[in-house]
Amino acid sequence: MKIIYHCFGGAHASPTTAAIHLKLISNQHLPAITDFKNISKFDVATSQDHGKLNYLGVDHLGNEIYIMGRAHQAPLVTNLIKEFVKLSGGNPDDYCFINCCQSFNLLMVIGGFSSRRLGLVWLGRPLVSLGTLLAFPKLVGIVQKIWISFNTPHLTKS
Repeated sequence: MKIIYHCFGGAHASPTTAAIHLKLISNQHLPAITDFKNISKFDVATSQDHGKLNYLGVDHLGNEIYIMGRAHQAPLVTNLIKEFVKLSGGNPDDYCFINCCQSFNLLMVIGGFSSRRLGLVWLGRPLVSLGTLLAFPKLVGIVQKIWISFNTPHLTKS
C-alpha cells in the first residue's frame, strides 16, 4: 500500500503526520517545538512542489509513506493520480490518500503563509511550529485511525 498524507502546502501537517506514522516522532507525548526541525520536509515545500509526491519511508507493515501539497485541488490531484495509476496498469486501490487539513489552526495558516509564501521564515516558522504543536493531538488521531484500519481488508480513505 502507498499511503499519501496530503495538505494544502505539504510543508507542515502532512510531514508531521507522516513522521508520526513512521514513528520518527513519538505519538505518546507532545514533542518540543525544536523537534519539528528534525522532521524531513518540514517547512521546506513551496508552491512549485504542489502535486509532487515526496517519499518519506516504509512503515512497520511495509507500506510506503508519501506526502504531498496540493493547494485547493485535493480531488483533482488525487483523482489524477488514481487515473494515471489505472492507465499504467496499476491498481488505484493500492493508494490511500489521507487529508491532513482537518488539523489546521490559525497559527498554522498564518505561520505557513508567512514562511512559505512570503519567505518570512524568521516570523512564520515559529508560528507554524507552535500551531503544529497545538494540532499534534489531531495529527496523532489521523495516524491512529490509519493504524486501526490495518485490521480491516481496506484502509479508510479520506
